Amino acid sequence: MKPLFLSDEVKLHEAQYFYQGNSDKQLMLKAAKVATDFIAKSTSFKKFICVCGPGNNGGDGYYIGINLSKMGFDVKIIDAIKNKEKSLLCKDAFNIAFNGNLIHKSSILDNNQKNVAIIDAIFGTSLKGYVSPSISMLINKMNKFDEIFSIDLPSGIDPDLGISCGTHVNAKKTISFVGRKVGLSLNEGKISSGKLYFDNLDLDMQTQSKALAISYNFEDVKDLTPKRSTDSHKGNHGKTVIFGGDIKMGGAAIMAAEMSLKSGSGLVSLITQPIHVEASLIRNPEIMTIGCERPNEFKLDPDNNTFVCGPGLTDSNWSKSIIELLINYSSKINGSIILDAGALRYLAKDANCLKNNAAPIIMTPHPGEAADLLNIPIKEVQQDRINSAKKLVGMYSATVVLKGYGTIIANKEELYICEEGGPELATGGTGDILAGLIGGLVSQGLSSLNACLLAVAVHGKAGSQFKLENGINGLAASELIPYIRKTLNKKR
Repeated sequence: MKPLFLSDEVKLHEAQYFYQGNSDKQLMLKAAKVATDFIAKSTSFKKFICVCGPGNNGGDGYYIGINLSKMGFDVKIIDAIKNKEKSLLCKDAFNIAFNGNLIHKSSILDNNQKNVAIIDAIFGTSLKGYVSPSISMLINKMNKFDEIFSIDLPSGIDPDLGISCGTHVNAKKTISFVGRKVGLSLNEGKISSGKLYFDNLDLDMQTQSKALAISYNFEDVKDLTPKRSTDSHKGNHGKTVIFGGDIKMGGAAIMAAEMSLKSGSGLVSLITQPIHVEASLIRNPEIMTIGCERPNEFKLDPDNNTFVCGPGLTDSNWSKSIIELLINYSSKINGSIILDAGALRYLAKDANCLKNNAAPIIMTPHPGEAADLLNIPIKEVQQDRINSAKKLVGMYSATVVLKGYGTIIANKEELYICEEGGPELATGGTGDILAGLIGGLVSQGLSSLNACLLAVAVHGKAGSQFKLENGINGLAASELIPYIRKTLNKKR
């Protein structure tokens, strides 16, 4: 697991390091050497164009160019923002590069030469606001080159939110220092950084400062997978109930129930529209499928320990009644409730409906559902995904899974960002699979947080395995189920 920090926290940690008598120039030279060694070893290119800004990130870039030139590489350096005063460290580095005849005009970018790598050192974490038109043009030229190394952060990316500040560098590799910036795990920052390489330069920030979030992958949480004793029976592995599947939406609930079953839940029931009973029993006769025509007359067994509500639910009266059935029992339930899809849309219209609830709540919104719950535009959710997740936690006293590229898992004490998964999962039904998977893991005794951490990671890893074997397009959500089961069983 990797701690993630806000850019101001990294700057503060560096300031404290310098206050102790350590040299800022020596730290810059160390960073430049680390980056130089990494670049030289990780590319076959022999020609480099370094594009440097006026701050200390630019200073890193100048020294990297100087180092590569001393190693015999063909190096040209561009002073990207001439009209802005350089930091003292950057000015020193620029003078060395200038005296070494390494400084060139930006027009050298006009000819997209083959076998030339770009080293991006314009902004790092110093950018405030949007990229200027002139730098935007420069970045667009840089992005036409095949190999780009960004120093600390792709220029044009907000270091804390991961959003693009108008135009940004699309790096193939990013070399980051001191503390991992949270923006590299979110939004365009996650996409544009390419392969990440990190060096703390011996400052050891991760043990001395409080992280904003933790980045993790499946390997970090695989040991959370529920274990089974030799003499166990079905009653030892929980009871999961799925509420879902309105008219024309039966597949969502059927998939969620199947995933709960095949993730290891001891007993799984599905409460759905009567029209879907036959389809469910044909596909999974092991699932106790109950056709419920009048939810207000249905008697719910509160001894089931996990309830998943929402897959395949709509705005119909039946869906509303099935949600209210669970809500009315929520004060008596001895277990956890997972709210997804239609249940979240209901909650967005009546935020007080759970005021009498005593059960632990897990919410699994995608950005659109999160926007409804927070009563803000989707764009605002995506621009600050971490704060959006935190607000949902506070409003509903829930464990929240904010889905998307870099899914966020948060509760009142902790916040995690998952590294697994990609665009292969962007298809209908994958969220239903995830809701059922979380339900199945909770029913087997995992805490809300641990169930979400494991479920999100194995769900994303299953998508990656599908992509590896079949390509990025064409995933049918139910195809995730055997991949997930196989991955979980490998780790038992």
